[in-house]
Amino acid sequence: MNDYILVLISAALVNHLCRLQQPISRLHLHVHGLAGALCIALGVLGAQVMMRGVLTPLRIQDLALFLLLPWLALLAWGLPRLMAKWRPAWPVVGLPALLLSNAVALGLGLQQTRDDSTWVTTLLQGLLAGGGFWLVLILFSDLRQRSAHADIPGVLRGLPIELIGAGVMAMALSGFNGMFGQ
Repeated sequence: MNDYILVLISAALVNHLCRLQQPISRLHLHVHGLAGALCIALGVLGAQVMMRGVLTPLRIQDLALFLLLPWLALLAWGLPRLMAKWRPAWPVVGLPALLLSNAVALGLGLQQTRDDSTWVTTLLQGLLAGGGFWLVLILFSDLRQRSAHADIPGVLRGLPIELIGAGVMAMALSGFNGMFGQ
């Protein structure tokens, strides 16, 4: 469980720091969170289908990484295009690059290829990880807004206070460790 939390925090931090170039609107943040959540959930389900339908019958489980990467790249390219067709007003510019750098989908997909879990468990794990990723993105955005208006020493402004906030969030979220026992 600690590994999930650390991967979730680090992926959200990387995605949040990639957005440092421009101010982030709430709509843009939620579109990014939704796209990330969908990419994680569909990536995990695709990894399960790929493992059980293709790799295990052919006994080539070692190729899981090489087949999972193109699947995630296809999702990262296709999801923003589908979202743009579904809601043309949503800002999806630059979203494929951020979805490609999402380590949560790759990590959970590879973990699902090693586990012998049911479809429902896989779907639930993908949806919860995607929702958690979305939540952490929102928390990072709120941290940035609050730290911009707070009285913080000059040495800690910007990235240092965000890294401290990420550490505090990781400690707080690690409190959920063991909550869903095996």
